Amino acid sequence: MRRKDKEVTNQEEVEEILSNALVGRLGTCLNNIPYITPVNFVYDKDKIYFHSALEGRKIENINSNPNVCFEIDKVISIIPGRQRPCASTTEYKSIIIFGDIQIVTDVEEKTFALNKLIEKYAPQSPKLPSSSGATARTNVLVISIKEMTAKQSPVGGKTVITPSEK
Repeated sequence: MRRKDKEVTNQEEVEEILSNALVGRLGTCLNNIPYITPVNFVYDKDKIYFHSALEGRKIENINSNPNVCFEIDKVISIIPGRQRPCASTTEYKSIIIFGDIQIVTDVEEKTFALNKLIEKYAPQSPKLPSSSGATARTNVLVISIKEMTAKQSPVGGKTVITPSEK
C-alpha cells in the first residue's frame, strides 16, 4: 500500500467493514479482458462466499482463471473543499482482496453459505435445509483470501479541515 498512513490494521475494524458491507465487486479476467461483477456476499473466516447463476460470463472467467480480486467500500461522506473544489475529498473505508475462487460442490458447505447470505440479507426468511433444491439450482462461489489490504480516508476516519478551509 502506497499510503501507509491510511492503512487500517486493526483486525476488528477490518472484520466490521467486511461483515457490514452490502455489495462487493468481483474482478475476474479472461483473455486479458477484465470483468467486474457487483455481488452480495458474506465473509466467514478468511473466505468470501456469494451465490451465482450456474452459467454466464463470470463462471466462464472463473473456470478459465481462478485468480480474482474483490473490493468493497463504504462511502461515509463527501467533504467539499471550502475555498477550492479540487480540495474536496471523500471520507471512506475500503478493502481490496486477492485470492483464488472456486465453485463450491459440497452440499453442506453450499447450504452453510446460502444460510449465511439469508442471515445477512433476509434475516426474517427461514433457513434452507441441506436437502433444499436451492443448492442444485444455484452456484455458490468461495474466495480463499491470499492477500487483503484495508484503508480509510481521511486518516483515522476523522475529518481534517486545513486552516485555509476555515
